[in-house]
Amino acid sequence: MSDANTGKQRLPRLLLKALIGLLLMTVIWVAGSYWLLNSQWLPERISQFEGIDIRWDQGVSRHPGRWELEGLYLAREDDALPIAIEAEHATLSLSLLALLRGELHIDALDADGIRRLTIGDIALEAEGQLRVEDTTLSRDTLAVPHFSLAITHGRLVRQSDQAALVNDIQLTAEATLASVAPVDVASGELNPDVWAALSAQLRVDAQADAWDVFMPYLDTLPWLSLAGRGALTGTVNLKAGELQPDSALTLAAPALRLAVDEQRLRTPDDSPRWLIADNPPPSHVASGEGQIRLFVDRDHVHFSTRLSDVALAEAVLADTHVYAEHAELRLAAQIPNQRLDQLALPTAATLELEGDITRLDMLDRYLAPHSPSQNAEEQGIRLAGHGHIDAQASIRESRPHRASLTIRANELIADTRGFIAQGSGLLTAQLTPQAMIDVTVNVADATLHHYNRLLLEDADINVVASSPKDADQAREAASATLSWQATRLPNIRVLQGYLAAILPEPAPLQMLSGQATSHGQLDFTATQASGQVYLSGVGIATHWQHGEQSGTLTSDMQLNLTISQAAMDGSTLDISGTRLNWQVADIDQPSERLASALVLTDGRFQRLDEVPSGQFALEGSVQRLGFLNAFLPDAHGLAIAGEGQLFAQGAFRDDRLLAPTRLRVNADQLEVTFLDYLATGRGELTAQLNSAEQAQLSLGIPRFALGRQDDDRPHLEGRHFALTTQTEHFSAVLESPQAEHFTTRIALPITEVPDFTRYNRYLPEDAGITLLDGQASLESEWLLEGLNAQGEITLRAFGAELALLEQRLRGDLQFYLHLTDGDLETQRFTADDSFLRLENIARLNEGGSADTGWWVQLLMDEAQLDWADPIRLTSQLRLEMRDTGLLARLFLTRARDSDWLGRLLNVRDISGTARLLINGNQIGLRDLTLTGGPLLLLADVTLADRSANGALYARLGALGLGVELNQSEPTLRVIQPRRWFDRWQEANRLPRYRSTLPAPAYQ
Repeated sequence: MSDANTGKQRLPRLLLKALIGLLLMTVIWVAGSYWLLNSQWLPERISQFEGIDIRWDQGVSRHPGRWELEGLYLAREDDALPIAIEAEHATLSLSLLALLRGELHIDALDADGIRRLTIGDIALEAEGQLRVEDTTLSRDTLAVPHFSLAITHGRLVRQSDQAALVNDIQLTAEATLASVAPVDVASGELNPDVWAALSAQLRVDAQADAWDVFMPYLDTLPWLSLAGRGALTGTVNLKAGELQPDSALTLAAPALRLAVDEQRLRTPDDSPRWLIADNPPPSHVASGEGQIRLFVDRDHVHFSTRLSDVALAEAVLADTHVYAEHAELRLAAQIPNQRLDQLALPTAATLELEGDITRLDMLDRYLAPHSPSQNAEEQGIRLAGHGHIDAQASIRESRPHRASLTIRANELIADTRGFIAQGSGLLTAQLTPQAMIDVTVNVADATLHHYNRLLLEDADINVVASSPKDADQAREAASATLSWQATRLPNIRVLQGYLAAILPEPAPLQMLSGQATSHGQLDFTATQASGQVYLSGVGIATHWQHGEQSGTLTSDMQLNLTISQAAMDGSTLDISGTRLNWQVADIDQPSERLASALVLTDGRFQRLDEVPSGQFALEGSVQRLGFLNAFLPDAHGLAIAGEGQLFAQGAFRDDRLLAPTRLRVNADQLEVTFLDYLATGRGELTAQLNSAEQAQLSLGIPRFALGRQDDDRPHLEGRHFALTTQTEHFSAVLESPQAEHFTTRIALPITEVPDFTRYNRYLPEDAGITLLDGQASLESEWLLEGLNAQGEITLRAFGAELALLEQRLRGDLQFYLHLTDGDLETQRFTADDSFLRLENIARLNEGGSADTGWWVQLLMDEAQLDWADPIRLTSQLRLEMRDTGLLARLFLTRARDSDWLGRLLNVRDISGTARLLINGNQIGLRDLTLTGGPLLLLADVTLADRSANGALYARLGALGLGVELNQSEPTLRVIQPRRWFDRWQEANRLPRYRSTLPAPAYQ
């Protein structure tokens, strides 16, 4: 019983002792923990753990292992992954067993009033709460099973330069880090498995700087820079170190600036396409309201920038030039999504621009890349104007990879190779992955200029150009195509500048005026051009000039110009295949149009040292052959007209044709004038240059018509007309076709004269000799050497009728005119050895039976002929005739009335001499002396005013008789007839010579 009581009394005492012990221990703990927490001994001991640094200002412990601290600083010191926390207030629960093992294991950490949270080089300064649980911080192990953070008014600082990256941060975050060795023992660097062990979720709202936040992510896009501040919002979801599809960061900036530096938009081995002395490549600056977004989808991490109401400017040195406004700009880049430590920074990006472009010329460097040694005008397309732009570009490895450009412009000016198209239109351009730039320009209602020459207006023009992006390759491989439809050439005179490139100076052919319509296409490469040009003009005036000769021609024209090859430097031109058609009004019938067509089957031209040369071959139909007259001598009266099929082949250098050059015309209607005559018919004409100085023109008309140019009567008809003119001084002829440089031969071998009376024009009017009827044939040959001429004319008539005063005769006639020493200026010739022969002559008045078969022949010596109309002739005659009977009956009425007198005066085998004088109104025989048998006849007779006047003396044996003719009425002188005749001749000769035979000068 007592034992029981004793036991009952001992239990309270044990409880009391335990309580006292516990109280003592509490007092000791409180006192000890206070000392531990408020002295430096404990943090110093913990800080001796490898890689751990912990400090606080003061603290209390309400139970073992849980400390309430002020001014806590906890850091994991490691070069690979430094971590530090600074808090105003913190509740810290540590594992005492871990501390005994020399490790820092945080069972729980609740921090309030975070001064700084540092991970690596980034420090977060904010107000908020931080909680971690079951966290191990050691050199070898890092584990954070639970991490949560909620802050306001924070900012993110880069410790290396103290740059504030983000301000006014509001952030909530939760994260876990599975246990991992943070450092690779072998390398001493951060263990990649840290990222695989990390999962986190965070949401942020802040004010951030675009450069500081995003440029580190875009470090591999050195050509790009961002600037501007704005509101940063986003959510980041990280699982096993990999961003999840709902992760996104967005920066909305009221003033965002995006810049592209062309200097860095290439790899180091690129040639400096735009690096010209004192003109470095520009930077492009886009300024506007914008948004930057970083987001994640299933497979990729995306970066995008979008700016609205953008002003786009080009910055070169200190100058800034705005070239687009009211635009939208989008920039995007992406990389494959994978663990954070395995993310590769983006090396590719896409750009999109849409808006109003105010200066199209800023595109020149992209459409016409060039190196410092090149002239920008020689490559690609240069632009001017304004419009709406829509552009996309992709960039890889800091180089443009693919791009497209579309510009719709109310005013568009495109310049390629000096051709300037201006109007409203559409421009599209592409950069292909093969580094080729393809450009298409369509301009409507446009004008086309070429080096200040207005070529076309009201035109629909299309320009297509292609060029390698590399400047050196562009010089060899650039190409362009210029085409136009339904356009108008307002003044064809502008084509003269292009003709001058292949014609000598001064140009023998000039375009004066006229309008034309045109369509065509020209293809250009770096070295040459080719294509087709079609022109159709009405009322085209052209002027031609050769030496002192010139003329103007107005025609309708159609030209199909085929340019097989044209060197861009103007050194060579091949227009083989070119066709030319033209129509001119017929002079005789203005309503009719004469059409001609030529095809240049070979047309190759060169210009070396400013000297043009070339070779040509052409064929076609020509309606006006008069263009050859510029090379013919006027003094020979040579001129050509007509139409026919033309064939020509030859070469030239400067203003000289080269041998051999040949032209042939098969003429359906050929007209040839020579001297005062015109020959027409179907024939062939050839002109050829046989050597440098020898040229010849020949023509033949198998059947021709011949007449005087001023004679309206029917032409003569003949066969085998031939004319040849040649020169041995072709270079002098090119200067001026003077007669002394030419030799002309003319042959009319067979000519029929259906109306013999046409030759009355060569006889003195009213002289009493008239051709009445008959047909004749004519043969003629001429040789014209300079102004000297010689020739032969043979006229034959059979059964011709003529009147001599009142008597009519019929018979055969042969007249041979041999002309030498001719002067074409005075039309004077020497006619020696010419003759006239009349045969089978009979008088028709009274049957003429006694005169039948009469003949006479007159041979000319010392003959001088003036080729006038009528002709003038002086000559010494030698005469022969059958008898004198016909002459007596012609001039003596009594001889006609009295048969015995006629028989008495009829003496046969007569010969004699006389002086023949013919001028415009009379025919005179002076000092006529006829002898034969017993007859001597002396006479001076003049035929004028249709009568015979003069005197004659006849002695027949011992019988003498004188006769005076006055108005064809004879008066016989029987008393001393010889004395009477001598006196009459002395009294009448000189006045007669003076009054009736003036000097036969050609007027």
